[in-house]
Amino acid sequence: MNESDTALGDNRVRPNNASALAIAALVEQLGRQVQNLCFTRELAPVQWSALRYFAKAGSSARTVSGLAAYTGVNVSSASRTIQLLLTKGLVRTEPDLGDSRIRVVSLSQAGLDLLNRDPLAALANALHTLDHEEQASLRDLLEKVLFELFPKPFKTDGA
Repeated sequence: MNESDTALGDNRVRPNNASALAIAALVEQLGRQVQNLCFTRELAPVQWSALRYFAKAGSSARTVSGLAAYTGVNVSSASRTIQLLLTKGLVRTEPDLGDSRIRVVSLSQAGLDLLNRDPLAALANALHTLDHEEQASLRDLLEKVLFELFPKPFKTDGA
């Protein structure tokens, strides 16, 4: 992927987009606040993201490379995140049945218990105040913006 394939390729401010800039500022503020929610004594935000991913991804996707693709980081960063979760006893790994070189990650009981106290629930509760149509519209619009910024294959559902 070359630089022009991403938002970084042409990030000049264009005239007559004050509304878009105002929305971008709101998204930035929301992102910062959610990031702050996810800094807890137990885990950093990237570790929470990994727990959520492993809780909902199918077994073939619960790998280092699956986590890397989902979170948009390189494989070594994803591997470090998994190692930290292993050290904390929040996940376990086992060899893939089809390829013993691949380790499949799953949540331990401690990981499941911690995920029940996920700080992202505060955002989910706020979104729950929107009616079904508003939630669907917001989801579709956020996905559209995400794919505009990052056109590579990106799965929002963790599958």
